Amino acid sequence: MFTAALFDFDMTLMDTSYIITDCTNLLAEQFGLRRVTRDEILSVIGLEISDSWVRLWGRYEDEWLDYYRKHFRATEQSGFREFPDTRDAISALRKNGIKTGVVSNRRFAATAVETSGIAPLFDVIVGLEDVRNAKPHPEPVLTALSRLSAVPAEAFYAGDTDIDMKTAAAAGVTGIGVTTGNYGADALKAAGAVYTCPNLIGVAKLILEHTRKNKDKG
Repeated sequence: MFTAALFDFDMTLMDTSYIITDCTNLLAEQFGLRRVTRDEILSVIGLEISDSWVRLWGRYEDEWLDYYRKHFRATEQSGFREFPDTRDAISALRKNGIKTGVVSNRRFAATAVETSGIAPLFDVIVGLEDVRNAKPHPEPVLTALSRLSAVPAEAFYAGDTDIDMKTAAAAGVTGIGVTTGNYGADALKAAGAVYTCPNLIGVAKLILEHTRKNKDKG
């Protein structure tokens, strides 16, 4: 019996790539760093922010993060673009008794989800402030499941990156790769996805189909 569906945030529930690109380039301008493209941002979304900047610029400074949080975090969060099917997909799951949650490598993920306006759709939100280990360690997913009183065998985790699918596999949940980010279906499957979908409506249909099959077997 499937009882829980967990989701990554960036590029799974929300298209955050455009505003992150804009804010990252504002930071680059402030500290004399090279400008980056949206494609480059897409390639690092899902990493911890410090690791993403090492990937982009070859190094990381605490001063950059302090400045970003102080001057650009509010701008970033006001510029999230909700995918067209986000609310319908999550609402469909909840109407059918599936508990829902967000598991993100963002610090203070709850603030980001609340600012986006979709927090009421989720029973639990887990970010870096809630765990010792970031994805792809299984701790974030297992923490969310514990708070939902669910077990891995009863859960799905949907995300758009290889990190998400490695996390799902490590946690023992069914990983669904969503091709709304930088990874195609083949890359997501190679990282451990059991299924892939082009959008969240596809994810919801897949989960509900599996739920119905399990009920029929019962």
